[in-house]
Formats: sequence, C-alpha cells, structure tokens
Amino acid sequence: MSPVSWLLSTDGPSSLLFTDPTFLLRFLPLSLAAFFLALAVTPRSWRVSGRRFTFANLVLLTSGLWFLLVGAGVYAPWLVGLVVGNYVAGLSIDRLRQRAEATGASTPLPEAMLTLALTANLVMLLVSKYALALPEPVGATGFAMPQLLAPLGMLVVVCQATSYVVDVFRGEFPAQRSPIRAGVYMLCFPLLCAGPLVRYGELGRQLADRRVTLAGFSYGVRRWLVGYCKVALFARILGEPVDLMFGLGASELGVGTAWLGAVFFTLQIYLDLSGYADMAIGFGRMYGFRVGEHFRWPYGADSLTEFWRRWQVTLGDWCAAYLRVSLDPESERSRWLDVRSVLLLFLALALWHGPGWTVALWAGLHGLLVVVERHWLSAWLTRLPVSVRRVYLLLTLAVLWVLFRAPSLDGAGIVLRAMLGLGAAGKPIAFELELFEWVAIALAALSTVPVWPSFSRWLVAVDALTTSTIILLSASFLYLWRSLVRGLWFATGRSERHDEPEK
Repeated sequence: MSPVSWLLSTDGPSSLLFTDPTFLLRFLPLSLAAFFLALAVTPRSWRVSGRRFTFANLVLLTSGLWFLLVGAGVYAPWLVGLVVGNYVAGLSIDRLRQRAEATGASTPLPEAMLTLALTANLVMLLVSKYALALPEPVGATGFAMPQLLAPLGMLVVVCQATSYVVDVFRGEFPAQRSPIRAGVYMLCFPLLCAGPLVRYGELGRQLADRRVTLAGFSYGVRRWLVGYCKVALFARILGEPVDLMFGLGASELGVGTAWLGAVFFTLQIYLDLSGYADMAIGFGRMYGFRVGEHFRWPYGADSLTEFWRRWQVTLGDWCAAYLRVSLDPESERSRWLDVRSVLLLFLALALWHGPGWTVALWAGLHGLLVVVERHWLSAWLTRLPVSVRRVYLLLTLAVLWVLFRAPSLDGAGIVLRAMLGLGAAGKPIAFELELFEWVAIALAALSTVPVWPSFSRWLVAVDALTTSTIILLSASFLYLWRSLVRGLWFATGRSERHDEPEK
C-alpha cells in the first residue's frame, strides 16, 4: 500500500470522526507534527513581521482539505469551490465598497455580490443536509452520531463562509487578503464535525497571531480526553439500551423500560454532542486557537428558555448575529415580534438537525413551549423552588427527546403511550446492565451538571501532569534520536577509517 493510500484509507464508512482510529492514529499525529515543524522552520524575521504562522497555517489548510477528502469524498471539490467563491466574494465586496466610498457614488454591486454568495451557500446547505447526507430521517435505522454531526463538514463550512462574507459586507472587518488564512477559517478541521461555530471576527484575529504554548497544548489534551470519554465510553454504554428500547413494539414496551430509555437518551444526546465539542475545543487549543464554549451545562438550567441559552451556544449566537433571531429579551420588541423570532430560531434548529417529521415536531414543540414560558408562565415559574423547576425541565426534555430519537411518528407514539402507562402492562425492564455499566451511567449523569468546575485545583494538577509527561516524552525522544544519530555517525566513521587503504 502506498503512503497516500495508507493516509486516506479508512476502516469504516466514508467519514472521519474524532473517535475513529484513522483520525487518532494517522491524521492527528501527522498534522500536529507538521504544524510544529512548520513553526520551527519559520524564519526568525517572519516571527516579528506578522508572518509567523504562514507555514503553520498552510499545514492547517492542508489538514482541512485532507479531512474533507476523507470525509466528503467526491463532494470535497464542491466545498473547496464554495470556499474559493466566498473568498473571492469577500474581496470583491470590500473593493467595491471602498471604491464607492472614495467616489461618493452608491452602487448595488456589493449587495448583489453578497446575495450571490449567500444564495450559493444556502443551496449547498440544503443539498448537503437533505440530498446527500441523510437519505433517511434521524433515527430511521438506529441512532448514530454521523447523522447529527455536520454532514461531510458542509454545514460548518457554509456557516463559517456566511459569517465571513456578511462581516465583510457590514464593514465590521476588512476582507482577508491571504487565501491561506481565509481557507483555514472556513476549513478549520477541529470545527468541522460538530462546531463550535466561530464568527470570523473571533477567529480571524488569531490566524495571524496567536499563542502556541505547552500549557495550552496540555489543556487541549485534557479537554480532548474529557470529550473522548464522553463519546467513546459513556455515550456508547447508554446507546445500547436506548437502541433496544426504541426497537421494541407496543406489546413489548412497558412503562419502566420506556422511561429508563428516554432518560438514557437524554444523557446520550448531550454526552455525544458536548463530547465532540470538547474534543474540537481541545484540538483547537493544541494549534493555538481559543474558541467559545458550545455547551454551558444545559441540564443545570431551571427553565426551557434558559436551557436553550446554554445548549449549542455558538449556534444560537450565529443565528442571532446573521438571522436576527434569538432568545434574548428586547424591551422594544412587541410580543408578536418576539414570538416570530423564537419560532424562526427553532425553524433554523430543525433545519440544522436534519429532515424528518419527528425532528420538525420536536423543534416546533420546543418553540411553542418557550413562547408559552416567556409570555405566560415566567411569573409563575419564578415563584417555584429551583429544584421543582429543574424537575419540570428534565421531565419536559425527556419527553421531547423521544420525538427527536424515534424512527417515525408512530414509533414516538408507542414510546410516549408506554411512558403514560398505556403500553404493555406488567412488563419488566427489557435490558440488563452490569455493575460497571451502572457506575459508568452514574458518572455520565454526574458529568451533565456543573460540579466539575469546583475541582479546578485538581484540573490544574492534571494539566501540570500532562505538561510534565509531554516534556519527559519529548526529552526521551530527543535523547534517543541524538544517540541514534551519534551511533550511525560513529559506525559510518569507523567504516570509513576501516576502508582506508594502508600506506
């Protein structure tokens, strides 16, 4: 097998996820090694002239293209074309606006260029989500994370590209002249699986200058490890009984099994998505990037409105910035405008999470309940104890997550009827778990509430231990390498002296 074939080969389907052996054992080590090698060979004069990360960014751009080539396959050229088109559109918008300001004449060309770019982005978004990636609704053939992650990386690329051209059009930031930096922003591979979504203004400044430190790298390793445990350990253990429960018929599903399966999926969906976000943030820190949190302990909220302010935070911020819809209250906004804003926001969330009537109903009910909470129940809810409000939230989420996970509306009806006690009477729990699995589930539930920040001293100790381990391994590698080079030099020198003719 050729080196290129080895690098691009996968053991599973055509997707490259952060938990795949191909990513962890081939892609990531080579990308990190090339990145730090590029930093090491950068000329000293470039380090003070704003070009310090030129070679390193080129490595990141190559890594993003490689990631897409493995994950998107034949659709990768479409994404590359989309990136190039938005880069050219940003330059054109910037130059046309500057020319109009210099001459004092108004021109519709910047708006036309923006409209063209956004239309292309929207078409790619709809095609990637509804034509290429999900031929069946979420849950139709069993829940799997590739169904929820950005299909082929297209969703994240489209959102990043939209952020770039809109920010340039608004005049908030000048167009990026370097195609390498623009490409890194739109094809930053740590973000392609599940976000976080990062606005151009937030990441654009870091493309030219950022701090790459051993402490930051250690934090990234720890953050990746947390996310990996969430996905590969906790979510996987929870997934087996969830799949079993949603596969049972009406005559086999009892009330205990239905409720336990719904609670397990409530944990699984959070652990899967937040785990991928943790890994993305960790990988970003390894390369020197700082990005915002995607989840802020959503299950610790005490209302549905507050839950959605904490769930997929960067997606909500993106919708607020570019769709002008958000959950933040505005005193000047009428009740009708607020209702419209909330419903449009949940329509966008439905489009993001995929096709299917169950997903549409899930998003619609969330939107309606948030509207009812904000305008009719808020005063009543605030008078209840916090513990009661949290129980209300978790019960509501467990019921609504059934709609999201169910393979069809009929399947959702079977589970919901069983949860109401209208299913098979007297049926025992349909699955048995080992003690280790129950302990893992308890730890998984504990990881969904904000108790870990209280262990900040221990986390600093973990970072210090990680840093020490990295230093020790690096020193050992350098020592062995130097010894090997010296040994080869000595052997070669002795061989040359041995081969000299006697005088």
